[in-house]
Amino acid sequence: MAKKMDFTNRMDSVFEAWEYHLFEKLAAADEIAARITTEAGLFGIPAEFRKQYMAEKLADMIDQIAENRERKFQGVKPSYLKQKNKEAAV
Repeated sequence: MAKKMDFTNRMDSVFEAWEYHLFEKLAAADEIAARITTEAGLFGIPAEFRKQYMAEKLADMIDQIAENRERKFQGVKPSYLKQKNKEAAV
C-alpha cells in the first residue's frame, strides 16, 4: 500500500511566503465590501439581505476570476518545460 504523504509543512512554507501579500489584498477588498454594505444600509436594505447578497456576489466574482485565470493559462506550458523541449530538439 502506498504511503500517504503529508504535504502540510510544504504547503505551509509556500503559503507563508505569500500570506502577507494576500492578507493585504483581502483587507482592501474587505474595506470595499464594508463600504458597499454600509451604503446599502443607508438605503434601508436589511442586514441579513445585504450579507447574503454580498456572499453570493463575492463567490461569483471568485469563480469568474478563477475561470479567467484558467482560460488565460490554458495550454501554456511552464517555462522550464519549454526549455526542456528546446534542449531535446537540439
